[in-house]
Amino acid sequence: MALSIFRQYTFDDSFLQVFVSSKFLKEFQIALTYATDYDEEGVPTNGVFRPTWDLTKVTASAISQFKKDHPDVNVKVFICIGNKGTIFPFSPLDNNSWITNATQSITNIIHNDHSDLQIDGIDVLYDHINATPDVFVDCIAQVMKNLKDGGVISVASISPSSGLNKDFYFPLYKTCPILIDWVDYQFQNEESPVLDPKTLLVQYNKLVGEFYPKRKLFAGYSAENEDWGTLSPIVFFLGGMDILKKRRGVGVSIHYHNYYNNQ
Repeated sequence: MALSIFRQYTFDDSFLQVFVSSKFLKEFQIALTYATDYDEEGVPTNGVFRPTWDLTKVTASAISQFKKDHPDVNVKVFICIGNKGTIFPFSPLDNNSWITNATQSITNIIHNDHSDLQIDGIDVLYDHINATPDVFVDCIAQVMKNLKDGGVISVASISPSSGLNKDFYFPLYKTCPILIDWVDYQFQNEESPVLDPKTLLVQYNKLVGEFYPKRKLFAGYSAENEDWGTLSPIVFFLGGMDILKKRRGVGVSIHYHNYYNNQ
């Protein structure tokens, strides 16, 4: 198998228990879930993001130790902005204020609250969007541009899923492909169950043919029990291996834990 990228979505330090070998990986990505622009009571804050991952476990020392244990693998840390399911949707009051607030608050998370975490980038993963495609594209593209131009981040990714890909995420990608380094497609959110590895490969090929370049496209998966009805672990494992070997896919990602059961 060619050297690939592996991304783990996590809200704690469970990445410390992941087996990582430079024989198979060239890069390991830690995506912290989630930074949200809602307060502790669930009230929207219009782009003022705050971290909701476990700040007692996701520490500078934990990440430093992980990097020290794997010196031959490039480790990058992402802040994942967005939501899982229908709660905390993307829903700005207006474009300009949301862009200003998001740029400043994400910068503050990276440079003030957690500068020692060595954050490399952001990932945009909204399962639910309560805005028009034009608003979504304008807001996210401008925030990514602001953060990159300001040297706050060096990489950015988007994580589309079936119901939102054509109307929201793909127009965003077409608007600013140079700003988006990776596309992590969330196969656990397919509208119809993926029942066999061949179907997964067919759907990946369709994404490459119609939407995103293969050199940027991850195959994403959730190991949370409630997602198994759409895509089981064995189907993803076998299909993911085919994507990496037969299609020379760039990488895969996994959500390991049930985030909302730990709130």
